[in-house]
Amino acid sequence: MARHLRRLLALAFTTVAASAYGFGDRLRWETAADALFTEAGVKRGVRATESECRALAGAVWVAVDREAECIRYWYAGFTDGKAREALFYFSGDVLVGNNEVPAAYLRSSPRSMQESIERVAASRGVPYVFLARPGIYGSSGDHRQRRRSAESRLVSAAIDLIKQRHGIETLGVAGQSGGGHVVASLLTMRSDIRCAVAASSVSSPRMRWTLRGRSRDMTGYTDSFEPIEHLQAGTGHPQLRVFVLGDPQDTNTPWPSQVVLADRLKERQVAVEVIEGEGTGPENHNLSGSSTLIGALCMKGTPTPAILQRARQGLRG
Repeated sequence: MARHLRRLLALAFTTVAASAYGFGDRLRWETAADALFTEAGVKRGVRATESECRALAGAVWVAVDREAECIRYWYAGFTDGKAREALFYFSGDVLVGNNEVPAAYLRSSPRSMQESIERVAASRGVPYVFLARPGIYGSSGDHRQRRRSAESRLVSAAIDLIKQRHGIETLGVAGQSGGGHVVASLLTMRSDIRCAVAASSVSSPRMRWTLRGRSRDMTGYTDSFEPIEHLQAGTGHPQLRVFVLGDPQDTNTPWPSQVVLADRLKERQVAVEVIEGEGTGPENHNLSGSSTLIGALCMKGTPTPAILQRARQGLRG
């Protein structure tokens, strides 16, 4: 009887915890190298345990307030697993609204991710980290909660652990679209970022949804984290350079909601440049490759005028 009671209490605690963390209907975490990422995982979320997470080399278990997730990452260009500096990249959303998942995502797996990251690191010539945002590309979490404050706080906590594990002291950050929102958010939280590239960035979710004639974010929430409201002068890295990269013809993220980040940074005497590129895709939105190119040039110490000259030669996709 006592054993049965203990089981009922344990089940009740698990149910309450799942409800508190919002993962009652999430899928179980999948770690097999060849397992393809799934549409169901994106739409329902993914759950992992701390012990499962700690058993995987390319993952860190992070807890922020009442949020706890396993964040996956891939890296290349390191020497014996170490690098003093590295460029971190954050992808764009993999949900169109909350409905459609791109086919390219569903063809990806942990193994293909590592192969891709190695190619990027080789082409950019810098130590490179792809950090998967919560709920996508193997990280546990709920991608439907993107752009709310917990997402970037979890990412920042993951960066701290990755830095410690690999001996990283200074970093660059580059992000596309929703990943650009992560970049902008990290600028409000960290002082170790030397280079930042916000590409096609949702730097003000509220401004974006207003300009698109909506009353709330594409996620359905109205409490998105607004990085531009939290930027403070004198708190960043002394050598910080920020590049706001976008296409004025972007129909996904209106231009004013991108360049507002540059406007606010200039007000705070942060070195920032606006770069116009040619976004690919039907919405002129994708500049992910160009974001890592600019980020790598910055991390190599290329002077800003030379980076701008390279941009004038043309940036596409």
